[in-house]
Amino acid sequence: MVTDLRHFKKSPKHEPTNKELVEEAVSLGCVKAKVILTKTISLGRWVKLQCQYGCPFFGMRFTCPPCSPNADEMSEILMDYQKAILVQAPQAGQVREIVLTLEERYKNKGFHKAFALCATPCDLCETCAIETRCQHPDKARPTLQACGIDVPQTTFNNGWESNGGQTPCSESRPFGMVLIH
Repeated sequence: MVTDLRHFKKSPKHEPTNKELVEEAVSLGCVKAKVILTKTISLGRWVKLQCQYGCPFFGMRFTCPPCSPNADEMSEILMDYQKAILVQAPQAGQVREIVLTLEERYKNKGFHKAFALCATPCDLCETCAIETRCQHPDKARPTLQACGIDVPQTTFNNGWESNGGQTPCSESRPFGMVLIH
């Protein structure tokens, strides 16, 4: 099998430093940002229970369980990454725009695997087209919790003060993440 490599983006010649990645996130309005190792991301199958029995969007959005990757799938996905950037925005409604902008910028810098994860369920459409197909696949991203990420433990693992217990997609916890490489 021959692979055509003409369209393959190479890794960046100048890989941005962690400081540069954080500064870029802060310039977009983040309250906090930190480049983390993906091995510090805490996953748990139990996190889905918080969605299933605590969130009205369970099964109602493409970005929520059971449509999103589960903890086992996310564990496999994380094996393809070494670094991510964890961000905290002033408000949950700002997280999607920030992480999508970062994802696009990272891809333009040669990090072709960059992928954003959001804080709250998708609200791009008044009514989700879950019965047919997503109308905004370029902007819709699963929530951290939908993918089995234990947000409080992950933030704690990375030196951020405790932000309370696990709450499904809480407006009071405006966290997002971009898997980088």
